[in-house]
Amino acid sequence: MMRAARRWAAAGAAAALLIEGALAGCSAHGAATAPDGAAHAAPLKPGVSALTLPGGRTATVHVPSHLAGPAPLVLVLHEIAGNGAVAAGYGFDPLVDADGFVAVYPDGIDGSWNAGGCCGDASDNGTDDVAFLTSVVKQVEARTAIDPKRVYATGFSNGAMMAYRLACETSLFAAIAPMSGDVVTDCTHPVPASVLHVHGMDDTDVVDRVGIDNPWRTADGCAPPTVAQSGQVHTSTAECADGRVVELVTIDGMSHQVSTAVNGYDAAARIWAFFEAHPGA
Repeated sequence: MMRAARRWAAAGAAAALLIEGALAGCSAHGAATAPDGAAHAAPLKPGVSALTLPGGRTATVHVPSHLAGPAPLVLVLHEIAGNGAVAAGYGFDPLVDADGFVAVYPDGIDGSWNAGGCCGDASDNGTDDVAFLTSVVKQVEARTAIDPKRVYATGFSNGAMMAYRLACETSLFAAIAPMSGDVVTDCTHPVPASVLHVHGMDDTDVVDRVGIDNPWRTADGCAPPTVAQSGQVHTSTAECADGRVVELVTIDGMSHQVSTAVNGYDAAARIWAFFEAHPGA
């Protein structure tokens, strides 16, 4: 898997340079840096803000232009050799103002997340990214009105693995939506949550694994899944207790990438729709 990480590094770095420029332009409308202790920080303004958390780690937050009450929060986790600016290019950022949720793009350690058995410096050094990302969510909640029943996590590749770890080890998230990732930590008894997993069938970097979401199908008390196909998109959907859903989407001909409308499946739009339909119980 580490060989795959090196192959992704060049592409991730190049994407970061492009997207950081775009975020820099946006941040002029709402940039702010949180000191240690969010309780003493100013409320987040609409637009893009930079957060600095205790220990010096960072995240970028996009607050919609109009809030009609406590908002959903979507944590978007980048791939290996990426950063929050790369994650902002996964397609969620244009939805923030239109759909009224807060998007949060944290930065991993040297472009990596400690998802358990992977990846990079974060994993090698035993970085506690579960604690860091929990702190990110709490800091944002302290500075803008967030609905605690509508806190979600998604990510691509190493970020998807980290989203799984968060769902395995915390109860913060009503739903997660990993893209092209795997569970690489112990996850025998996760807290019930809705899960949407998206994966390309031609992915040779992180191969789609049969049964990846079984821990949640058990925890959620799911019925046997129903299977459907539309073009190159295959869907297996299990309806579960308390309105939860565990859904696996696989896409013919797609390699290790974030799916877009070009692949027949706009992942960002579909994931947000899934999150919106599945608040916490």
